[in-house]
Amino acid sequence: MGENETGKKKLNPKYLEKIKSLTLLDDGFFSICFADDTECAELVLRILLDKDDLKVTSVKTQYRMKNLRGHDIILDAFATDSEGVRYNVEIQRSSHGAVPKRARYYSSMIDANILSSGDDYTLLTETYVIFITEKDVLGKGLPIYHIDRTIAETDDAFDDGSHIVYVNASVVDDSRLGRLMHDFKCAIPDDMKYAVLADKTFER
Repeated sequence: MGENETGKKKLNPKYLEKIKSLTLLDDGFFSICFADDTECAELVLRILLDKDDLKVTSVKTQYRMKNLRGHDIILDAFATDSEGVRYNVEIQRSSHGAVPKRARYYSSMIDANILSSGDDYTLLTETYVIFITEKDVLGKGLPIYHIDRTIAETDDAFDDGSHIVYVNASVVDDSRLGRLMHDFKCAIPDDMKYAVLADKTFER
């Protein structure tokens, strides 16, 4: 690896091409782009949840949550909004990495990290575990799936405040969500639909 005129090391062209080909569906690149970037997180969450007044106050990437009994988790992105709602966004190219029981476990770990010893259960905030997947993991042909608990006998909502969302990135159309998924699969910032994401990925 040589140096340029400023004395900085030059990257191997092979690695430069690899970097240029990365998209937001690569979880490592996603984590770099979204680290501490409330604007990017806010755009994505507003579109996925259809909440244009949602205000993200913090976002961390590659965020580790400890389980004293064993299995820790590392969240691709972990955000909090102005109402205290927690959001975990996971990028999954492999369908195996987005199995329903993983969503269940992540949701339970987030809950366990909200309450301190002696806290009342009413202090649990709403939580969202969101998988953005390259393929249609649930196989119903929909662009997005919102999963909430219901009472089987009455079909009424069982409002415990926990939500799971699967986003099917294979659906790209002219809807807000479709344009967002286009950007997640796009390696060329100039071709992106949303300026917030284009500006961020241009920095690579």
